[in-house]
This record gives sequence, C-alpha cells and structure tokens, in this order.
Amino acid sequence: MNNVNYPSGVRGPMDGEAGKSFTLPSRYYFDADIYQRELQQVFHRSWCYVGHVSQIPNPGDYYVDKIADQCVFIMRTDEATVKAFFNVCQHRGHQLLNGKGNTKKRIVCPYHAWTYKIDGTLLNAPYTDKVAGFNHTEFSLKEIALANYRGMLFANLDSNAPNFTSEYKGFDTTILDHLPSFEIFAIAHQFEYEIAANWKIVVDNFSEGYHIPVAHKQLSRVLDTSANKKATIEPRFSCFRSACKEGYAGLELEPGAPYLSWTVWPNTCMLSQPGCDNLIVIRMAPNGPTQCRERIDILTPYGEGSSNLDALCRLFSDNFNKEDISLVESVQQGLQSLGYDQSRYVADDRNDWYSESGLHRFHLQILEAIG
Repeated sequence: MNNVNYPSGVRGPMDGEAGKSFTLPSRYYFDADIYQRELQQVFHRSWCYVGHVSQIPNPGDYYVDKIADQCVFIMRTDEATVKAFFNVCQHRGHQLLNGKGNTKKRIVCPYHAWTYKIDGTLLNAPYTDKVAGFNHTEFSLKEIALANYRGMLFANLDSNAPNFTSEYKGFDTTILDHLPSFEIFAIAHQFEYEIAANWKIVVDNFSEGYHIPVAHKQLSRVLDTSANKKATIEPRFSCFRSACKEGYAGLELEPGAPYLSWTVWPNTCMLSQPGCDNLIVIRMAPNGPTQCRERIDILTPYGEGSSNLDALCRLFSDNFNKEDISLVESVQQGLQSLGYDQSRYVADDRNDWYSESGLHRFHLQILEAIG
C-alpha cells in the first residue's frame, strides 16, 4: 500500500507484511477522532452499497438510507433511471422524505412546501417570485454519484469519485461466474440489527474464516474448511471460493458444492451459500465509535423463495449471524480493556480466508484512507 503510516501499539508497529505485523492498535476501534477521520476519508469518499433496484420498481418509488452520518434517498425517476440525492431541502435544510414509498411525481418539503420533480429539479418555491434574482435552476436537489452494478446500487458522496466499474474491475465476474442469472435477482428477505461494536470489528469478523470451526458449530456442519480453496484478491474486493459438506437434516446439500464469500471495500461483505441460487449482502454502517447498524439483503432469482432458501435463512439469521454478533460485541468490550492493545495476525502468504491475511489487508486500506 502507498502512503500508509504504520501505527504502533504497546507491542510495536504494524508492518506491510501480515506475517510480520502486530495487529491494529485497539484505539482504532473506539477513539472518537479516528472515527471522525473514517467518516470523512472513508465513507464520504468511497463507493458504499445502498441497496438493490428491485426495491424501487416503479417511477416515483424511493427509499431513504444513510451513508454513515449522511441521510440520502434513492429514487427511480423513470423506467430506466435510478438516482440518489442528499435527503435535504435546498431552502432551510429540512429532510424531505422518510422510510420508503412513492412520491407521485413530486417531492414536497413539509416545512415550506418547496416542491421538486422526481429528477431533483426545483419545480415550485412559494413566494420566491418576490425575491430579487431568484433562479430556480440554482436550487435543484444535490445529486449523489450512483452506480447500478448488475442491479446492486453503490453510492459515492464524493463528486470527484473514480468510476465504480474501473475501481472494482472484475467484481461482477466473480458473481456471474457463480450466478450467471444474477441480473434477474431481487431482494427476497431483509434483516437489520443494531450492534454494540465498531463497524470495523464486524468487517474484521467477515474477513476471515479462522474462527468458524471454533465459534460456528452449525455452520461447520455445512462448510468444508479442509477443501481446496480459491481466492481472487483485488485492491477493492476479495472473493473466496470454498466447498460444502453434505449438510444435515432439513438442509441436505451436495458435497463439494461451492460456498463463496466476498469482502468489498469499505463496509460490505457477501456470501453465496450452497443449496439454491442466492447472494447474501451484508452492510455494516457506522453509528458512532462503538456502535454500528448491520443490514442484510438476501437476493434470489426474482426474489422467490424455496425450502432450501428458508433453511439457509434460518442457518444464517438464527445461528451464525447471531453468534457473530455475540462475538463482535465481546471483542468491542475486550478492545476497550486496559488488559489488551495488540496481538499478531495469524496469517500466511497464500491469502487463505481461513487465516487473517484479509484482516491485515483491510486494516492497511483503512490506514491508507485516513492517513
């Protein structure tokens, strides 16, 4: 990584090689100043997953979301176009929309009734005909860069953001090679969780499979950690392909079927489990130095379900995701203990998901971003 300042903790400095490095000092998981730098340098300048086009099938459909500390809304402006805007009226700053719904072709501010077209242009501002030199065109809603990537939506608050496709080159190939019908996928289920842990701890947890045999007994009945594994490592994402076992009663699987996992900079992780066509998209949104919101979108062909999908959802939501939440909340408490600051990465040079190589890569990206 270029322009990385390696911080030191009580054991020593981090290193550019995972096998030689001490871990990220614990202050990076609760320090308020570091958190503010992450908001500004990571979340205000990165492509963040904000949902799927299947959430807004009709013109005028919208939903409100947050990118870290910034409230935004995503809207279908016509049959072919989806846009993202800051959720703020250009008059006095009142928020325009809440939740989700359909605006019926107009967005009306509930404070002074400034009215916008669904493409963001100001249509009407009461009494401004008496304001000298008032120009409607100067007060359109502030649009946000939005990438529609095979139906997945990524937004970037930086008006000078690099092109998503070039920055995440090859990302769609890792999905389509496994799920060739991905462009007909839609959201089948959504889950949300409030987690008492820094957002990075949750990404850390999904960045390695090292803990799975110990902490996830039920998942270990599905995932074959001894099978041959394939890794695709790129600057902005990683994809790991493993294999499954035969499963268990209620979730019978074909041994050797692929089990895929992804980490996508900065705060998205994905899984595709065996048994049916599915993609589980997990986003960790920061909500303060020691809190985050986790949103999970489960995508399937046309958003349809199946008996295996129901079993996989139960495995994910009722078992190993709850186990992961317990793990990361305990880690947050431990990182704030006077008895801990650093350890070593349990890493190898094979970029294996079952080591902590990916954890080290993620931490270097954080350090490079915040300077």
